[in-house]
Amino acid sequence: MEVTVVDTGDLPPGAIISFHTGTVRRHAQIKSGKAIGVTGIGTEPVRVDLMTEVGSHTFDVTAGQDVYEVPISASPSSGAEDMNLKLQIRGAPAGKEDPTDLGGSGPSRKLQTALMMRSYLDNHDVLRQMQELLQDMVVSQPEDPIDYMIKRLEMVCKDSAGADYDLIEGEVAGTVEPAGAPKKPAPADSDSDDGADDGPDEPPPPPVQRKQRQSVSAEAYGAFNERKAYVPKVIEKDEAQTARLQEVLQACWMFKHHTPENMKIILDAMQEKRVEAGTRLIQEGDEGEVMWVIEDGELDCIKRIQGEEQVVKKCSRGDVFGELALLYNCKRAASVLASRACILWELDRETFNAICYEAAQKAPPEYEGFSAPSEAAAASSAAAAAAPAVAAPAVATPAVAAPAAAEEKPADDSDASDDGGDVEEPEAPVKKPVRPPGRRTGVSAEASKGDADDWEPPVYGKTPEERASLSNIIKSSRDSKIHMLFGTVNQDTFEKILDAMFIKKIAKGENVIQQGDEGDYFYIVKKGDFDIYVKKGDDPPKKVFQCGPGFAFGEMALLYTCPRSATITAQDDSEVWSLDRTAFRNLVVRSSEAQFKESCKFLNSCDIFATLTQDQICSLAEVLEEEEFDDDEAIVEQGEKDDKMFILRNGQAVACIAGEKGEIEVKQYSKGEYFGEIALLSGQPRKASVYAVGKATCFYITRPTFKRILGPLQSFLETNMDKYAKYQDAMKDAAGENLDEDARENEDEDTHNAAKQEKKPKVVRKREKKQEDLHIEKKVVSEAGSEAPPETLADKVAQDFKNPALVTPSDQHVVDEAQMMMFGGVVPGQKFTMDKHIHCRSKFEKQQKGDDDYYVWQGTTKLKQATEISVLCQKGQKSASDPTPNQDNFFIQHVGPITMYGVCDGHGPFGHLVSFRLVQTIPYFLTKSEHFGKNWEEALKESFAKAQEDLEEFCKLHSINIEASGAAGSCLVLEEQTVHIAFIGDARIMLGSWNRRDSRMIFCTKDHKPELPEEKARLEAEGSEVREVDEGSWRIYLKGSNFPGLTMSRAFGDTACAGISRVPEYHKFLMQPTDEWYAIVASDGIWEFIEGEECCNMTAKKLRLKGTRETVEFITSASRKRWAHVCGDYCDDITAVLVQWNSKAAEGGNHSVTVKQFQPPSS
Repeated sequence: MEVTVVDTGDLPPGAIISFHTGTVRRHAQIKSGKAIGVTGIGTEPVRVDLMTEVGSHTFDVTAGQDVYEVPISASPSSGAEDMNLKLQIRGAPAGKEDPTDLGGSGPSRKLQTALMMRSYLDNHDVLRQMQELLQDMVVSQPEDPIDYMIKRLEMVCKDSAGADYDLIEGEVAGTVEPAGAPKKPAPADSDSDDGADDGPDEPPPPPVQRKQRQSVSAEAYGAFNERKAYVPKVIEKDEAQTARLQEVLQACWMFKHHTPENMKIILDAMQEKRVEAGTRLIQEGDEGEVMWVIEDGELDCIKRIQGEEQVVKKCSRGDVFGELALLYNCKRAASVLASRACILWELDRETFNAICYEAAQKAPPEYEGFSAPSEAAAASSAAAAAAPAVAAPAVATPAVAAPAAAEEKPADDSDASDDGGDVEEPEAPVKKPVRPPGRRTGVSAEASKGDADDWEPPVYGKTPEERASLSNIIKSSRDSKIHMLFGTVNQDTFEKILDAMFIKKIAKGENVIQQGDEGDYFYIVKKGDFDIYVKKGDDPPKKVFQCGPGFAFGEMALLYTCPRSATITAQDDSEVWSLDRTAFRNLVVRSSEAQFKESCKFLNSCDIFATLTQDQICSLAEVLEEEEFDDDEAIVEQGEKDDKMFILRNGQAVACIAGEKGEIEVKQYSKGEYFGEIALLSGQPRKASVYAVGKATCFYITRPTFKRILGPLQSFLETNMDKYAKYQDAMKDAAGENLDEDARENEDEDTHNAAKQEKKPKVVRKREKKQEDLHIEKKVVSEAGSEAPPETLADKVAQDFKNPALVTPSDQHVVDEAQMMMFGGVVPGQKFTMDKHIHCRSKFEKQQKGDDDYYVWQGTTKLKQATEISVLCQKGQKSASDPTPNQDNFFIQHVGPITMYGVCDGHGPFGHLVSFRLVQTIPYFLTKSEHFGKNWEEALKESFAKAQEDLEEFCKLHSINIEASGAAGSCLVLEEQTVHIAFIGDARIMLGSWNRRDSRMIFCTKDHKPELPEEKARLEAEGSEVREVDEGSWRIYLKGSNFPGLTMSRAFGDTACAGISRVPEYHKFLMQPTDEWYAIVASDGIWEFIEGEECCNMTAKKLRLKGTRETVEFITSASRKRWAHVCGDYCDDITAVLVQWNSKAAEGGNHSVTVKQFQPPSS
């Protein structure tokens, strides 16, 4: 049936008319000559309402009559005049229709539900109910959120029959078309007007084709709730404010992928807000209209749990909060309280909806820290993803050769209800809607083909040699991703992975992966080298990485169902091992899921976790780290400071407390028991040592993770902290918390690893004391200049301290743009093991961590997690009468995205002055080089050369003789993902991996000794003499003289002998953004009796479990004990800078430095 408005009278354009025939209602905009499809007319009286609240009219439909006069009497309250309409009704049936027959559950029911929803906006408390619905949906996480909402709303709206629909968007309820136009035939499976269906005849225009579903946060806009065009806001800011805001937004995930135009709108719209400590910015349950980004300060996120407010998260610089209320149009889910004074940037809902929300939906993923493809590439890959699935290649038998790498297309995950047509949906399993490209889903997010339980892994034939080679590549690869993916699989799964991989040959110049393409294979390089290129926008592709044998790539597209984010090209004819998507997900991903379930099962069996919910158990299983320990290996050590609690997963352990009578066993642990909670809760030093009994495996959790995940357990653990009280007799004999340095040293490697040392004797080389250390010849001083020299070296050192130019930092070498400048100073009267005096120029406040100075800052970095640095620089003991201060020194500088670390190991009577000058000039000349950030090898060579020139001029000016005084020097630079190393002499740099599955030494520098052929040839060509003074010990002299007896062929200073070089040896290493690497930059005090490989073996695990501070103290203590063992009372100065990348320990920034400051001896 059709109702045509023949005459609209004096109604305003766009007025809404409503037809009511009992339980059936229709609403549409009035337009003369337009036909409105309506069912149910002719069975009951028709009431016509004007939605402008003018009035209404009721009339009966008479058989044979098709034109009706409809006088609308205005209500007295409306103030409007009476109006007359003329309607024409065609096709009214003679018999009654059953208006209760609603037909099937096709699209018409969905539209009816939408009408019911809209009617409640004015007559019921719909907004509150919608908020509850969205919150329930987020908690339930149904597979099909649209169907979930429809069913819930149908349940809510069942009682709404007979309610007046007073406000409906025009043209939603009925199709409007020209009068007399031929009707389009209805599909066979669609709802027709021949029944009593109360839905529309056709889907509402526009649009016919629906776009990708919007988030649940999308607001409803209609004729009476029209979305207005966004007008950008501009809040005035000065240049400093803008610069600060830009810096903090660059570190915030929500603003990483905006266009420059959008970023300008966001910058203009944000308003600075400063709040004092104790200010409550958000109250749980309130409405929310703004969100904030934190520039500085710290805030507590508080939830009311079981009637009490509990801190569930801490927010700091770069975090956002308040966005959930804007995303989901719901009330505030938690309260937020400033725990200290904060600087915030506020963004309003209107700008968020107009700019941030849509950009967040389109934010591209990243490939291991490299930028993802452009939107065009992503769009093309999305289109490819929607293509019909291609059959997977048949499984090869062992006799079949490796197949060509046929690219699979993933199954179509699009939702059939999104086609926009008003046709009944076929019966089919409901598929999970595809997420828009943005924040990555978990590794288990994709339901891939072949995930069925009856899936059989493919088997590709291999020779025993090929199989062994592939197994060795996986197990010994230097690519940390391989260890992350395969390191936890059991042996049976590992063998299936070997079976499922096949060789693919790649020709020179061929792209094995193309940026923007869909990914179906994971690769491990067997032979050849590959270049990785990333294209950003309209810029040409940029080479960002180079990989060779053992390197893996392609896992991201398989893990996260995203397009390839880089192009990888073969440099020459190459071979790769390939694993297809289905096998990858079933073997690798499912193995991780199985391990996760096993971890949850174990945690559920532990009594300590009995009070946790299953959600908390799962959250805990996701963040727990695992570590294995050998028999008698120390899991925790008495007196150490760290923040981890351990849970014994397998094996046994014992706790011992050390005292004057040795260690006393006080407790035994078995599977499922925990220890270390005192250090975790209070930060106090360990009360006891815990050793593994046989092989043992432990889970462990850090303090920040504990507070975030296991807050409810804190009170339980605190009640058990006094359990050591019954061991008072043992603790009375123990040194307890106040162990002095000597007692603590007795508890490190030599005590706890005695059994290991018996099995493998320690090979040490006899210390050959440097001539300049043992015999300070007065003639060296006498040649310092024409002035009368002091009588002794001690007098000269004391005289130098009266010259401020020699012992105070130089203002001339300050790097203004540096965020952090730290180096050691010189002070007189230092004794054995005293710490270096520290100079620090930083834009950040110094904090205290116990006795240590602590600095933390947010710096630009490509790494995924924080960089943690710890420094120890301590005085040695060369002789009872040695008057020289600590001759070692170090520097740390952070400039933009570049961090520099260096150590200078001074020698000779004035080595302390040489090293003090160098730690200021080397980084200064490096940052001022024209090659800085462009050609690092040239920049480092230039800085070393200029530092030597400056040193010679400076010492000449202040009458310092450096003929036999100088310093070895080493410098490590991290620029984004590249590590640059330059060094001269014996101040070594060790680069290693601390990853549990990949602990190894990557590189260690080698000393520049005069007996090396190339070094000896250069020295002798310049006129110096190289002699072997003892077996294996060579020194450099003036020809025919016993002076000066230098031990290194490359060094700063040391001007007596020609041929001493200041040209550094250079190396560079490219690491991935997630690589868990570390570096130790140290003086010869560390390296004299510990080689690089041994150092890595001693420190990697310690670093993983104890952190940088405990590790640097451990390696320093171990070195000092070896000096004592070999050289008695003689010990060189010791300096170590330990840098841990991708650490999880930093709070309040992504860089931190811990250093021990010089404490003057008490009088």
